[in-house]
Amino acid sequence: MEQDNDSAAIKAACEAVVLAFFHALDTRRHEAAAALMAADGVWQRQGKALRGPQAVLQALEARPAGRATCHVITNMRLLEAAADRASVGYFLTAYESVAQDGAPGAPRLVAIRDCRDVLVRTADGWRLADKQSRRHLPPE
Repeated sequence: MEQDNDSAAIKAACEAVVLAFFHALDTRRHEAAAALMAADGVWQRQGKALRGPQAVLQALEARPAGRATCHVITNMRLLEAAADRASVGYFLTAYESVAQDGAPGAPRLVAIRDCRDVLVRTADGWRLADKQSRRHLPPE
């Protein structure tokens, strides 16, 4: 039973990191999103491997100012758990809105992605060590 409680606590902690990451991303708090990466963490994003918080921050800062996003996380599940390393899987539904001529754009569905994140426990709490996804709908 103690192991079940540990797994539940690990899942909750990892879920909190994933949700905080996407909330920071969607509210354009790029430094907060990047700070949730492990020092040597890798995010496979748009065909590139972004290694470490600085590379993530640099990529996020390059996002167009007129583009707003909303990432909806569902079906979160704990895939593996140990005292200092865990992985979670979830679906991510991504929406975007692109302003045109100063007017906000209508939101549109970009894709639904099947995600898998590996997190490690650090002195600063759980951090993203490996972040990757593949398109679920429409299929790749």
